[in-house]
Amino acid sequence: MGAILYALPAGPGGILTQVILLLSLAVYSSYGGGCTFPPGWTGSWFQSGTPGLIAINSTHIHSKGECSETDSYDKFLLYDRSEDCFRCMVIHEKHKYVLQYKETYCSSKDSLASICEMISGDAALYSMFRKEPRPIPEQCPFHPPPFTFTYNRGSGDCTNPPSRAESCTDDSRLLLRYMACPDVPGTESNVEELVCLATWKEGSTRYLVGQISQVNRRNSIASDEDTYRCFIYKGQHNDKTMTYNIAQSGDATCNGLSSPTDGSRTMKLTNSDDEHNRCHFPSWIVDHHKWFSLDHSHQYHFTKKNATLKIMNSDGSFEEMRLVCHSILEQKDKKHIKLIAHVTSGCESGHVCLKLWRRAGGVLELQQSAARWELAAGACADRDLPHVTLVTTSLMPMRCPIIGRYSVINSLPDKRRRRQQTTIGDTEIQDVSQAECSPEFSSVFFGCGAQQDTIEFKAGCSDTVYSCYGGWAERGAGFVIAASRARASAAPRALCLRYLRRDYNDTRVGVEQLSVSIVSRSCDRSVVPGIGGDNAYNLTKNGTCEQSSMYNSSSVRLLPHSLAIVFAIMFANMLAWR
Repeated sequence: MGAILYALPAGPGGILTQVILLLSLAVYSSYGGGCTFPPGWTGSWFQSGTPGLIAINSTHIHSKGECSETDSYDKFLLYDRSEDCFRCMVIHEKHKYVLQYKETYCSSKDSLASICEMISGDAALYSMFRKEPRPIPEQCPFHPPPFTFTYNRGSGDCTNPPSRAESCTDDSRLLLRYMACPDVPGTESNVEELVCLATWKEGSTRYLVGQISQVNRRNSIASDEDTYRCFIYKGQHNDKTMTYNIAQSGDATCNGLSSPTDGSRTMKLTNSDDEHNRCHFPSWIVDHHKWFSLDHSHQYHFTKKNATLKIMNSDGSFEEMRLVCHSILEQKDKKHIKLIAHVTSGCESGHVCLKLWRRAGGVLELQQSAARWELAAGACADRDLPHVTLVTTSLMPMRCPIIGRYSVINSLPDKRRRRQQTTIGDTEIQDVSQAECSPEFSSVFFGCGAQQDTIEFKAGCSDTVYSCYGGWAERGAGFVIAASRARASAAPRALCLRYLRRDYNDTRVGVEQLSVSIVSRSCDRSVVPGIGGDNAYNLTKNGTCEQSSMYNSSSVRLLPHSLAIVFAIMFANMLAWR
């Protein structure tokens, strides 16, 4: 420091500069040289009883002061400029979202050790919960739900009727359904949603910080003072039952909690109905973890114990549902199963009826009841359930269930096109190339390829070829799952062809007519073949695949002979003109 002073200019101005610098260094030295807080503390924090939020950056804690000195562990000496005093804060990071501290009153300058010794063992403990950046919830420690539970708010245990804790699709949430006990004053029916934010352990004691919202009063404005709560809990596993004793704080602090059985509100959760172990989905479903609807708007993810359904939307968002096998009602080999499942969407849950049909190696159909029943017994009351057709990402071509070549009598696209032309009238301008080359399908070849696994729609302009991936018959109608070869990919969008055969016989000839409808979403039973669907065709059989091959090959063989005849006629005419 002497070298620095020596370099300063002499004279009255230089002396004044020296004095200012010396005073600044003295003040800086009295602060202890300065220090910083851990980077993970930077942000905005909520503390019960403090107006607004507490901002922390690398060197300052709002309303407390700037970091002056630290022991590099948990003790910090802060200088408060507004009061020109110092305070010691002993801060413990319980979780990256939870800070707890004790502090001294603001006093005159002294050493870090001396001021921190003024904190007594019974000094008030303060808790700060992170607000910004927004915390990411973590999995609730109470599992596996659902639970039945009893609770006590200070006037006795409410045991009958039992309350219920149910899972949400998000594992960080738990739905608490409180029941009112007629013989216990102060109890009432209520539904609360608990969001778990942070858990930590001190010795054998486990803590949880979460936010509680009133489900029945979603539109009401709740402050942080009303929502933040601290919990102490202890779990005990007995045979097939898991029990949790939980004590809840009465305000947005962790004060007043000493044991899992002593708090403003205590609960005892018991998992006596382990639905995860009741039954399992069969291997022909779970061996393929991902299933998609034909248009890939729905995605089903199956695991060994449960199934998760993600309903994808065009904007990329999705609704997630969780299905857990509850009980199997009917099972036939590896082709059909009927069961009751417990379904959870968000924090709403209930029992539904599921029927699954194996149609091919990579094709199955799902029927699910729309209503959710609180009791499993009534879930399968509905008989007529809609079908959802599902495919895997690894579809293998299979032999088509229809073999032969057919002529198109009429089609739904043709009818729509003619209606549009009639509407347009004289103002319609038709492309010359389209006039010369008709895009309308004139014939359809089913299974006429070498592997008999293709469907070819033939038109004047071009052909459209589909691959067959499975088929089955039901109540007189047939179904085929197919996908366009032009759009083949690792996860092709598939179509459902619903068809109906009709035989017309008279004294002269028997005619087979085929009505076909194409649906892009699912194999809808309400679609009438040849009439409804995205596209519909009425066809008449005009030969077998072998006859088609013979016709094509014979045409090729006759072509040179025909050309020879033409040339002979031309040569004869030339001689006659001479």
